[in-house]
Amino acid sequence: MLQEIRKSVEHLDIRNKKVAVQIPEGLKQYADQIMGELRKRGAQEVFLFIDPNFGACDLKDRGARELGADILIHFGHNRFGRIQSTEIPVIYIPITLELDVEKIVSTLEKIHGKIALCTTVQYLRYLKEIKEALGDKITVGRGVLATEEGQVLGCDPGACNVVADVNVIITDGIFHGVLARMQTGRKTYILTPAGKLIDVDPHVDRYVRQREVAKLLAKEARRIGVVITTKKGQMYKDVAETIAKKIRDAGVEADIIVCDYFYPEYVEGMPYDAYVFTGCPRVPIDDYTRFKKPVLTVAEALEVWR
Repeated sequence: MLQEIRKSVEHLDIRNKKVAVQIPEGLKQYADQIMGELRKRGAQEVFLFIDPNFGACDLKDRGARELGADILIHFGHNRFGRIQSTEIPVIYIPITLELDVEKIVSTLEKIHGKIALCTTVQYLRYLKEIKEALGDKITVGRGVLATEEGQVLGCDPGACNVVADVNVIITDGIFHGVLARMQTGRKTYILTPAGKLIDVDPHVDRYVRQREVAKLLAKEARRIGVVITTKKGQMYKDVAETIAKKIRDAGVEADIIVCDYFYPEYVEGMPYDAYVFTGCPRVPIDDYTRFKKPVLTVAEALEVWR
């Protein structure tokens, strides 16, 4: 990984500049090495943000500017389509993880039909090689918010929206596969970097049951907290105001509450029976069991309060 980090920063022109840095959770163990490499490149000062960072939708450009930084270096992700301007220049450095392409190709060959193949940013570089090996068996699409062909995001599985018989997503987690299965309505597999093929249908069934329970509980709520996140790429103030109005029009009390990270401990003891989170849909889905009260996505809220 150190070699990958060195390679990724060797072209940077940061001499005599103050540099702010964001890194994802998986790179925190290399924080000292990253800062050391940037100093070797001539950085006058390096500021490292240690907040959790799960995507380029969470840029710290405002905080970096307030620190006096000349540039923000965002490791682990590429540009997020919803962010068109930043308060200081931002350099995105996606980190590519190792992938056994031969094993991946061997697994894909055994799948019947045309495959809509996509992946997360960490393995994006391999898609071209895989497609060349399998030819017309593979088709690659592009999402709405993702900036690269074949890339899936937690909020955008649109790269699977192509003509195909089955979706295959190369990644470690299940979440992207669940969204792709629900959006396209066709068979979907997760293909782990180790070459294991996982059918997401059982996970989709569990997710659907979980979400139906959340909606039923929310319908009985007397006061709803509609949550806005201040994250740059996830802030939907107008959406939150629209949902709050729909809830109030239905005779239910609704308050708009604001945070950066939406953690269960932040709302412990607050007087709300349910919440609507207007930021990343992974929060109400992946973290649902951590909350004592139901948390809905925007789409679910619009189903409950039409």
